[in-house]
Amino acid sequence: MLGRWMSDLEVGDVLGPIDHRVSPFLIREYAHAVEVSTERHQGTDGLLAPPTIVHTDKKRLMEYACPQGAGPQARLHLVYDAKYHEMLPAGTDVSISGEVTERFERKGREHVVITFEVRDKSTGLLYTAYKDTSLLNYRANS
Repeated sequence: MLGRWMSDLEVGDVLGPIDHRVSPFLIREYAHAVEVSTERHQGTDGLLAPPTIVHTDKKRLMEYACPQGAGPQARLHLVYDAKYHEMLPAGTDVSISGEVTERFERKGREHVVITFEVRDKSTGLLYTAYKDTSLLNYRANS
């Protein structure tokens, strides 16, 4: 745990790793939330996680690494790029890690880029590589 706000992250900061089991309950609930109703995501046997479930892993890791949240101003998720290498079956123990790879200013606003990996905890098999770009000092217009 880094024990700070996301706005305090610097290039080179390592997030995690943290581990968890991908439960059938998580897969079903996530699939329901994103309106994916296929048998492989909502059934009873051989469940596979929808690829975008990586967002739950990112959120879990960010809450662990930055328990105080985004910082004094709101964070706005701008864009993500994900590469799905393998289907993720229910019951898999995964390890999630991340690293701050970039921090830059554009039009007077700070951005941070964090790369994440979701791997099988025991074999190291890469399930998902994910790159997140967020605007750190987002201010909503009043």
